[in-house]
Amino acid sequence: MQFKVISPNVESTGGSGTTPHAQIEQMLSDSPVFLFMKGTPESPQCGFSAKVTGILNAWKVPFKSFNVLADESIRQGVKDYANWQTIPQLYINKEFVGGSDVVEEMSNNGELGELLNEAFPDIEITPPPTPAQVQEVAALEAALILKKNHEIRLLDVRTPQERETACLENSVLLDQELVEEMLDSWDQNTALMFYCHLGERSRQAAQYFTSQGFQQVYNVTDGIQGWSINVDSSIPQY
Repeated sequence: MQFKVISPNVESTGGSGTTPHAQIEQMLSDSPVFLFMKGTPESPQCGFSAKVTGILNAWKVPFKSFNVLADESIRQGVKDYANWQTIPQLYINKEFVGGSDVVEEMSNNGELGELLNEAFPDIEITPPPTPAQVQEVAALEAALILKKNHEIRLLDVRTPQERETACLENSVLLDQELVEEMLDSWDQNTALMFYCHLGERSRQAAQYFTSQGFQQVYNVTDGIQGWSINVDSSIPQY
């Protein structure tokens, strides 16, 4: 993996008098590319954070990050620092770049590559391939696709507790260990299908994996709820 998560506990050891501004300055000094985000690169807690993480990984550059959900003072402090009220926030060479939409636009038009070349003059920076689009399918269509292609990996992005209540046959829980394995060693032509309860969490996961280069990715738009209603009524609803 090419990213590093900075622990809030480590960063807050500067003493009780250390201000959020000073902590932010120190973090930005630790890496040419730094991302303030919700969650971690391996487990983003919002779609926008997942998008920026995916873009940086697609450019194959090292970066550090901080989970603002772990420290409210940094969460508010970084908004004041950049005068930008949303998260995520990307910095390159200590300069604020922008949020997810800005980073995506700059990645697409090549401006991000120019900044990354300045940040890493000793690394050959090459543009990532254009990511595939997530294929949005309702449960009924998803069931037909799986019936025709048994090689598709069916991935459950819900919690273990939800999975105990109801799950789809032949699916696997997408936990942190599996995410790392997929990114490190899976063939990116492997077909993936994601599901959750109602389709939102699985959409974020699907978008993340397309941003990492996976070429055939499905999202079950109505989730296991739709599966229970339209495919298999024996699956409990919750």
